[in-house]
Amino acid sequence: MTSQQYEIIISRKHELVSVPGITIHELSRLCECHLSVVKRLIAIGLIEPLSAGTTPLFARNTVVRARKALRLKRDLGLNFDAVALVMELLDRIDDLERRL
Repeated sequence: MTSQQYEIIISRKHELVSVPGITIHELSRLCECHLSVVKRLIAIGLIEPLSAGTTPLFARNTVVRARKALRLKRDLGLNFDAVALVMELLDRIDDLERRL
C-alpha cells in the first residue's frame, strides 16, 4: 500500500498560496461536516493539530484520516468511541504490514 500526498491550496484574493497546514474551518469544509464534528474527532484523539493555539493548523493528511473515520461512522453506524477503536486497530494493522 503506498501513501499519497495531497497539496491543498487556499485561494485568497485571486492569488494562490500554499500553506503548511489547514485550519479547522477548512478541515470541516473538506470533510463536509459540521465544525462540532471535527472538534469531537479532536477530543477523542482521532486527529491532532500540528500546532495548538488560537488557530490550530492540521496536516494535509488529516483530511484523509477524518474522512475515513466519518465513513466508518456513517457506513457501519458506529458511535465515535467505536470509530476510535476501529481506527486504532487499523493503524496497528498498517504498522504490522509495514514491518513485514
